[in-house]
Amino acid sequence: MRCPREIDGSSVHRRHIRFHASATKGVSPLHDTLHAEASILYASLRDALRAREDAEDAATAASACLARTEGLLENAIREIDAAAKKIDRKDPSLAAQRTIFPAGITPVIKPDGPAQLEVLPPLRIRLAPFAGKGDMDEALAGLDLAEAQHRAALQTVNMVVAEVEIRFAEEREARRAVREQLVSAFGRLRDHYKASPQAAEAFFFREKSSTSSKTKEPTNGASPPIAPASAALPA
Repeated sequence: MRCPREIDGSSVHRRHIRFHASATKGVSPLHDTLHAEASILYASLRDALRAREDAEDAATAASACLARTEGLLENAIREIDAAAKKIDRKDPSLAAQRTIFPAGITPVIKPDGPAQLEVLPPLRIRLAPFAGKGDMDEALAGLDLAEAQHRAALQTVNMVVAEVEIRFAEEREARRAVREQLVSAFGRLRDHYKASPQAAEAFFFREKSSTSSKTKEPTNGASPPIAPASAALPA
């Protein structure tokens, strides 16, 4: 009996436990017990896999939202820069743009993710003297909104990433339970077929050998026939 390995994915584990559950149905009371046990574990693995995939989908959606809010925040910072330029055109002595962005705007908008938020407190301190001047208040309102949206998006990403990790841990546990069940069932079936223990093998899935389907080389010099596409199950 070939039991799935720990490194095998959920699809391999599902094939093995599903085959075993189907093969043991209606043979004897022992087989029915094994069928019931395997069916429960199959459903558990199936549900754990779907839950992990749903969590990954949610993480992908959250990542897209984060990218969008990061762009909105960068645009809000550009609006601050534009407002500072207008202030300087009206009164160059204020040097608003140079004061707010002493190293230029790039170091402020270049950071990604959480680092993007870390540059905002110093930026707000440099902005304070220019509140109420020109279009700065409108630009500041846009910055407040963009920052709030970006913070919310970051929190969502952190939450769904943690959910993916939890669901994957549950999926791995479901795989482990499948492996233990197969080993246990194999031992019980060998005991059941005491006179011919090898009969237990029939109730467990066996991967087909890749060499068994090779086309025999022709001996008359003709070109070998083209084999039909494989109908193998997905890995």
